[in-house]
Amino acid sequence: MSIRIAERRARWNSYIAPALAIGVTLAISSCSGTPDASITPDPSGKVKLDYENSLVIFPVDVYRISASDRSQILLAREVVMTTCMKKFGFIDDPNAAYPKAENRNFGVWNVDRVRQYGFRLIGEDGPSNQKHDEAGEWGDARYECLASEKSRIEEITPPDDLMNGGAAAEIALKSLSMASETDAWKDAKDNWDKCISAAGLTPERDADKAKWSSQQSFDLQMRADQQNPSTSDAAEGIRIATVEAECNQKVRLTQTLGDIQASYQLPLIRQNEAVLTELKKKSQKYVDVAQKFLKETQ
Repeated sequence: MSIRIAERRARWNSYIAPALAIGVTLAISSCSGTPDASITPDPSGKVKLDYENSLVIFPVDVYRISASDRSQILLAREVVMTTCMKKFGFIDDPNAAYPKAENRNFGVWNVDRVRQYGFRLIGEDGPSNQKHDEAGEWGDARYECLASEKSRIEEITPPDDLMNGGAAAEIALKSLSMASETDAWKDAKDNWDKCISAAGLTPERDADKAKWSSQQSFDLQMRADQQNPSTSDAAEGIRIATVEAECNQKVRLTQTLGDIQASYQLPLIRQNEAVLTELKKKSQKYVDVAQKFLKETQ
């Protein structure tokens, strides 16, 4: 990739990166640490596991831009860009620009997916823009389209605080902190550890590395070429991921931990309902614009 293309790619990335960020650092200081004793968990709180789309849906998610909403926004943005790119002779597929959204809050859990893809996301192996970067002209055209279509992209793109989840993200973090301190949470994790241990894997207990995966999967990630894994590494990834996902299903890890976290989200939602309602109203405007645009153009 030429220096000029690299510079322009960096500018493009600097524009979209804030919108794509999950924003996990939002108010961490106020959401971590000792659980709030004034919060009584509501056992009616549950997560919905959308197995077909591999999504974990929490009660608080209804108030923020969800994973599926995010995908719609990103797709709409990419349709704008690829439509412009046609003027320069580049026919890119907007659907191949990003991997398919997937939630792995507590490790891999969709057995059918990992048996086929291992730890990789659907679309991660799809056609990339690398060949265009090498040619040089694609990067120039992309930057020109970014400039000419800036206003249309901004109409679709929520500001950072909305894209990152705002108050809903803070509640997600706080509920996670409180839920992870419970005995039921630790018991569920221990059950999963025992399951993968019985299958020959070693639980990774370092949260900074891979708390919800095995030592073997962490080691594989460190040594393998993530962009172009060897046949043996790809096969090993599928084997390890399958063991982890099967154990996740066997001990109901994602469902159990998700429900515990959801039980803490409900009282927090009630405490912040006015703020969350306003967040939902603002966020939905961008989702509606993206969906309307896609309906009209695809």
